[in-house]
Amino acid sequence: MAVPLQVYELGNACKKFLFSAELIGMLTLLTFQNKLTLIIGIRLLIETFAAGYFYLKCSDSAGEPIQEQQDYEMGEISFSSQRGDNGQFESQTPDRNECQECKIVQPYRTKHCSKCQKCIPKYDHHCFWIGGCVGELNHRMYWLFLFFQCLLCFDALLQFQNQFTFYSIYDEEFGHDQYQPYYFFILIMAATSFGFGIFTGTLLIYHTMLILTGKTTWEHTKRDKISYLNFYPKYYHPYNYGFIENIKLTFFHKSILSHWIPPQKDQIQEQCNIFDNKYYSCC
Repeated sequence: MAVPLQVYELGNACKKFLFSAELIGMLTLLTFQNKLTLIIGIRLLIETFAAGYFYLKCSDSAGEPIQEQQDYEMGEISFSSQRGDNGQFESQTPDRNECQECKIVQPYRTKHCSKCQKCIPKYDHHCFWIGGCVGELNHRMYWLFLFFQCLLCFDALLQFQNQFTFYSIYDEEFGHDQYQPYYFFILIMAATSFGFGIFTGTLLIYHTMLILTGKTTWEHTKRDKISYLNFYPKYYHPYNYGFIENIKLTFFHKSILSHWIPPQKDQIQEQCNIFDNKYYSCC
């Protein structure tokens, strides 16, 4: 299903803005270069191309929900139950929801995005910067984009600081102010780099925590409203398989959707990690 035109256009506008800012920043460093060595220039170019590549790769490639025969098999498992003491059947796994817009029974961890107008597997959040949603198949690309963009911003900030210091010392030594017009422009670009660096750096730390704990932004912020999570104890997350396995599932899925089959309620064990436990929680 194609992304709605308004979402697509907003994503394109964000791409043009981001790439224009990076191009202007690179041209500024090259035009005012003094101590900008070849090694530094190559490093900045690599960071720029890497950030741009992963930025484009994470755009609207979150995947499509598993359906047909595979979906039927998951449905058979998801509705398993056992007889309780009162003679009634007690569900051992949470029920799945039906999407009224897409007319499908949603696999676990799937949410319908009202902006993209489709269901997103392992929905994380809708990001207007990429013009689509972050889901299972593009979460790794989104994290890599944040990593290289954050690296580029703070590396560029360091180079802008070096430029500003160099021109200031040069003017003081030779007793003139021929480089003063450069200062304001360099400060503007440095402030832009700092702002983007703080923004992407905060997101990078947050999504690193989510990946390590096997969660998504939606599951973290809306846990009380998600039926398949409310089915379990408050400090238990059914899709937290440990740091290493969580990383593998995020970065090495080979572009194949996972079958997120939840554990049976009578077989779960209490989880405890540095982010989320019965004593305190940052999630």
